[in-house]
Amino acid sequence: MEPSKPKSYNSVTAWVTLCALLTFGLSAPVITQPLAHAAVEGKNLLVATGTYDDENAPPSKYITKVTETRTTANLNLRAKASTSSTSYGVMTKGTVVKLTGKKSGSWSQLTWGSKTGWAASQFLETRTYTKDLSVRYMTSFTQIFAEPNFNRAVGGVNFRTQVSLLNVSGSWSQIKTAYYYGWVPSSKVTKARPAKAYRYVAKSSSVYSHQDKSNSKVVGRIHHSEKYEYRRWDSANRRDEILVGGRWVWSPVTQKPYVAREYRYAQETGSTYNRADKSSDTKVGTITRGTKVRWGAWSSANRRDEILLNGRWVWTGVTDRTKPAGTIPETISVSPYGRFAAKNAPLRKTPRSDPYDSILVTLKKGDKVTITGKADGGWVRVKYGNYTGYVNESYDLRRDGPYSVAVYGTLRTGQSAYNLMAGFQQKIMNQRFASSSLYQLWNPNWTFLTNGGGTVVNEQFQYSDTRGSNMLQKLDVYESQLKYNGKPMYTRQKVRMTDGSESWTYKTTSESEKVVKNSGRYISSGDFLQRS
Repeated sequence: MEPSKPKSYNSVTAWVTLCALLTFGLSAPVITQPLAHAAVEGKNLLVATGTYDDENAPPSKYITKVTETRTTANLNLRAKASTSSTSYGVMTKGTVVKLTGKKSGSWSQLTWGSKTGWAASQFLETRTYTKDLSVRYMTSFTQIFAEPNFNRAVGGVNFRTQVSLLNVSGSWSQIKTAYYYGWVPSSKVTKARPAKAYRYVAKSSSVYSHQDKSNSKVVGRIHHSEKYEYRRWDSANRRDEILVGGRWVWSPVTQKPYVAREYRYAQETGSTYNRADKSSDTKVGTITRGTKVRWGAWSSANRRDEILLNGRWVWTGVTDRTKPAGTIPETISVSPYGRFAAKNAPLRKTPRSDPYDSILVTLKKGDKVTITGKADGGWVRVKYGNYTGYVNESYDLRRDGPYSVAVYGTLRTGQSAYNLMAGFQQKIMNQRFASSSLYQLWNPNWTFLTNGGGTVVNEQFQYSDTRGSNMLQKLDVYESQLKYNGKPMYTRQKVRMTDGSESWTYKTTSESEKVVKNSGRYISSGDFLQRS
């Protein structure tokens, strides 16, 4: 954001006011004293007077007129001005060429790379346009100076602002903004626009209209752990300039390191208020016992917490860090994903362990569940067959099944080798491998799982600890039979599913994948049952 340009500079007072605005940004206090100096970033610098308005800027050396000839079609470059002459190659449509100035009838001589030859003039277009290579961006808030030194300050330009590069002298760059021009250190200028920078709120507090504490007004409030876009730090006043609600304001409580959110629980049902001060507050609502809310601040004088309830920051005296005894945590729904039971684990009716709730059923170690929600304390809501209940994800679940095998070809249900899969503990149909492709090679039953941009249908079989090791050994032998150049085409690998779980499967080796993709037929459906 830049300040509006004044219409005239008829007095020293007006000019110093302008310099203050330019130096400190839009939110700066207006200096009305006719001073000859302005304090910038802790230094007293002589302010330049007069003519550093953008309209008086010199022309940029990086904006030039360019005359350029391009081909308007795919065009042969020939040794002579004849269609029967040898072609040096085809210049694709839009190729930039350089004319030599020689012509022969309807032919023009030109240079294309290292080759000089002839091309039909009707397929060449010459135009003159302005080429702008002056676009630059600021890497931080930067003072602008009248000369390529630190003696006389013109103003300032903010982080990420687009400017035009006018000239370069040593380690200095002359730039022009939308309002004025001058010199900045070249280290502050870059061709690529920097990524946005952010700051976190370390403590809930007011935000202000100016960085100068003696002249700032409260214009809003920010809360603990919130994240805001940042553009500069004022070291003299120890305030950051941040973007809040579409407006650049100043904050004394923001920092670069991440600040984690904190939460509180209602210890009993009670009222909420519009402010901390009990002598002037108004009741605005009610919070019920056990409700979990985001915390912003604590008023020790009024014994109240500032909390976020139903999208509004309010104050209450009934919250605390601890969860009330017997409270059932709220469950937040999540996009479903798959996990495996890390041990035999009770599936509980509600997400709590003290006191233990009723047990619906016991998960078997290695079985797969689908997670559909999360609650405090590491509890997750899972679907397990016909049951829906809660387990603790940290202790009871894992991403990969130790003896889970996903099959996609002849080992699938009803196919020629399905009998090898006997003895499973659990089977889940219609799963899909992520980032994979399916190919068929030579024989209709020879299908191969490769890396790819699609998904491939599979079935997941889970085996118990007593059967799992022998089952994997048996499948290793079976899948090693198909060879190419004397080497097995498959290896057993852990592969990710679209639901985030991982299972063993038999996938092509890096060598056989090349053969399959070069010589095989791609099965676009990713389904073995839909192959030809």
